[in-house]
Amino acid sequence: MNPAQTIAQTLDRHLTQRTEVVVFGAAALLLDKAFAVRMPGRKTNDIDIIIPSHREMQIEADRNFWKALEATNHELKRQGLYITHIFAERQVALTPEWKQHTVALPQDGLAKLRLQRPRVLDLAVSKMGRGDAQDVDDVRNMLRLHREITGVTISAAEVADAARRAHVPDDYREIFPRACERIVAAVREMEIVPPPTPHVRPPRQGPGYRIGF
Repeated sequence: MNPAQTIAQTLDRHLTQRTEVVVFGAAALLLDKAFAVRMPGRKTNDIDIIIPSHREMQIEADRNFWKALEATNHELKRQGLYITHIFAERQVALTPEWKQHTVALPQDGLAKLRLQRPRVLDLAVSKMGRGDAQDVDDVRNMLRLHREITGVTISAAEVADAARRAHVPDDYREIFPRACERIVAAVREMEIVPPPTPHVRPPRQGPGYRIGF
């Protein structure tokens, strides 16, 4: 079980009713079974949450939800795990249609918590709030894994177009263009340099041959 799953299961235990949560950042893929098995070295200490605009008032007034968050953070404090970053939709760089493309993240053992994440294209756009070296590396990895899992390549042109259409929070307006340039350039490099071809050893002759050895 990775840290994001530990946080989700702990929150689920403290919830008193069914609750839908949209996660983004590293936890979004660590909570996606198809991605998580391919990310053994990726760690995170927290889960970042997006509150869609139509649910802001509901969540703000939900005392049980905030009590569950507090209890979760208290229980996981010794492990260095937590949920502290909760963003309104308007505070995250996302395309206008992002809610139409969310991906359900079913998790074994969750009774009340229902998790979703933005599609990979929107996760890439959300990284343009900073666009630092870690963000660029994260985008490269998520697009590579998306291609491996789905067989679909998200192109640099698609990423650039999504960025042009995205809502950019005021706090990010100054740095967003440069961050966008760095990330789109990294995606374009992936298109120019093909992924390495796995090395396949020729079969050995004679008795005792075993595939892969």
